[in-house]
Amino acid sequence: MREELITHWTGALAGVSFPVTSKEAVYAGLPKGSDGNMTVGGLVVCNVGELFEKFLSPSDFPINSAEDLVSLIFDRAGI
Repeated sequence: MREELITHWTGALAGVSFPVTSKEAVYAGLPKGSDGNMTVGGLVVCNVGELFEKFLSPSDFPINSAEDLVSLIFDRAGI
């Protein structure tokens, strides 16, 4: 299940140019920026901005790939 979620969420980050040096750089590559939502099976599980505020800190950057970003968030969220 985790690998399926990583694949889905990594695909959602396709518009982001990695490596990134800040949350704002990630938001810039997302269609709805920090106002977008992350979903699982069609259900909204969280707002992107809220998710990043909760699980990312400035010391996490730079982040080199979408896979690294998603894995970091999932690890911290216990997914």
